[in-house]
Amino acid sequence: MAQEEAEYGGWGAGSVVAMLFIVILLLLLPLGMAPGPVQPPSMSLLFIFPLSMAVILIFLFQASKTD
Repeated sequence: MAQEEAEYGGWGAGSVVAMLFIVILLLLLPLGMAPGPVQPPSMSLLFIFPLSMAVILIFLFQASKTD
């Protein structure tokens, strides 16, 4: 069990960057909404969240590979 604990380092740099990226998106995207009546988001805005999640998933998948 000590070897498993030694291999698992907890939150790495990639995990911290991914979490900060999501937090920044969640904080700044609502600021981009224009004042006035609320309208449905544009298609490009709808694709930002799943696209960013896919990029983070691929990044973390590549970062976790051991050679």
